[in-house]
This record gives sequence, structure tokens and C-alpha cells, in this order.
Amino acid sequence: MNIRDYLFIRKAKSSNKIKILDVLGFESDVTLIQTPDIIKEMDNLRVSSELEIVDEEIEAVEIAKQLINTDYSTEQNVQEEITDDSPTETFVPLNITTQIRKIWTDLEKRRQWVVPALLIVSGVFIVSSISIFFINIRNENIASDTLTSSITENTNISIDNLPKLLAVATNPFYSRYDVSNASANLQIIETSLIQYETDIIDREIPNRSSVEESLNQLFSIVDKFDQLFAYRIMHSEILIYEDILNIDEDTVIDDLASELSSIGAKSNLNGDTLPNIEEFTEHKQLVNSALVTAQDLHGRLIASLRNNEVEVANTLIIAIKLNKNSEISFFNDTLLDFQEKYGSILENIEKLP
Repeated sequence: MNIRDYLFIRKAKSSNKIKILDVLGFESDVTLIQTPDIIKEMDNLRVSSELEIVDEEIEAVEIAKQLINTDYSTEQNVQEEITDDSPTETFVPLNITTQIRKIWTDLEKRRQWVVPALLIVSGVFIVSSISIFFINIRNENIASDTLTSSITENTNISIDNLPKLLAVATNPFYSRYDVSNASANLQIIETSLIQYETDIIDREIPNRSSVEESLNQLFSIVDKFDQLFAYRIMHSEILIYEDILNIDEDTVIDDLASELSSIGAKSNLNGDTLPNIEEFTEHKQLVNSALVTAQDLHGRLIASLRNNEVEVANTLIIAIKLNKNSEISFFNDTLLDFQEKYGSILENIEKLP
């Protein structure tokens, strides 16, 4: 029997107390004696009991509050542990207004750091792009300047080699090896000039007209030198007798006739393929005349040898050599004139900027 049952019984009438006790499972045949002293004592007990009940109720309320708070915090901690440990979350239905408020709050929170972050990232990207752009331009300018400087330097070095090539081209002593090397170097010089001419198209250079005029002169000189090298190669195969004109008693006339015929044919072929150089026009005409004369002298020499006319043969041999020497002498004079002319032109050409 708890306190509330006890108070209920105390408040009930005497006639009903037995019934109540009967309902609660106590014996109902108990005789209740109510004397004044007993009633007074019971009233005192009732008052003290009521006071104790009130105190107990107050204490129970406080304990209940503490239990509620403790249960709530415990439940919250357990819920947090479950949320942290469990990979899934318990679905809690929310009100539409609460969801909208939560979304708006999230957007406001994100706006506070997303916008500055986007501005910072955009600023870094723009600054980086501009920096890279200007760095690339600077690197391209440096590379272009370096390339331009290299082309100009190589071209000027090549131009400085032109007098050496002129000396080889106009040397009276012909060397096939020297002429071949000089011709190869001349091609390198021409390539350098072409690169320089291409490079100055987009460049700002002072006195452009003067530079272009110098380039035209250099190209003309290179072309002249190239033609002269070809001229010398062809000329080196014209009327070359070597030792075949050293005739004695052991000379076979038929073999000599065959060799002279071969020399004449080869000389005529090379004479026809001589390049047309303005400075060597007169010499080329002299070569053609010398070839006709040599052809006539060759036939007369063979005829005199067949007729055993030794003195006539010796005279013809001298004439053949004189014909060749005259052509060679005129050729050397022409080479000298060519060297003087183009040597002075090269001296007046300034270095390319």
C-alpha cells in the first residue's frame, strides 16, 4: 500500500474503510475502535503524514526534473554516438518550413565563405594567367632576339669569308679540291643571307633601304662567285694536252690522233656549257676561237706526222701550245680584273645590323 492509498483510507469514513481495505486485499473483519485519544493521535499522525507527503512530493518533483534532464542528456549523447558510429542516419521527418529555413541557413553560411573563396580563386587565376602571358611574351622576345643576334652574327661571319672565296676563285693556279670546298662554303653563305633577309622582314632596323641594297649586292656577288667556280671547273677540261705533245720516234700516230680527237670533243662540249659571265664574255669568245684553231692544228699535226714531216710537226706542236697559252694568259688577266672589281665592292659593304 502506497502513500496515496493510505491518505485515501484516512479521508474515507469509518463505514467505508472496511470496504476499501477489503478491496486492497486486507482483512475486513477488523474492529475499528475510535476513542477521542485515538482520534486525536490519528489526527496528529495524519497531519505529520501529510507534511511528509508534501515534502516527499516536492522531493519527487525535483528528482523527476533531474531524471528528465539526465535522461535527455543521456539520450542526446547516445544519439550523437549512434550518429557518429553508425554509417546510416535515422530519418526524421521535418516540417516544410523547417527544411526551407535550414536550406536558407545553409545557403547563407555557404555564401559567407563561397563568395570570398571564388573571388580569391578567380583573382589568383587571373593574376597567374596574366603573369604566364607576359612571361611567355618575354621569353619569346628573348628567344627572338637571341635568334636574330645569332643569324646576324653568322651572316656577318659568312660575309667576312667572301674575300677568301674570291681569292680561290681568281687564283691562276687551279685546284679542284680548293674550288670544290669554296663552292660548298659559298652555298652556306647564301643560306645565311636568305635567313637574314627573311628575319629582317618583321624587324625594325635603321636605314632599311641601305641594308636591302647591301643584301642585293651580296646576293649578286654570291651568284657571280658561283658562276665563276662553275666556269673554272668547265675551263679546266678545255685543251688539256699534258704530255701527249712530246712526240718522238716511238710515238704511235693512230693513238695520238685518237687522243687529240678526244681532247677536241671534250673541249668543245665544255666550251659550249661555259656559264655566261659578263666579265668573261671576251674570254669565252676567245675560247671558242681557240677551239676552232686547235681542231685545225690537230688535223694538220696528224697529217704532217703521217707524211714524216718532222719540222712541220714541231712547228704545229708549238702553235698548238701557243694557242692554249694565249687563251690561258687572257683568262688569267680576266681573273685579275674580276678580283679587283669585286674586291673593292666587298670592301665597301658594311656589316649587317
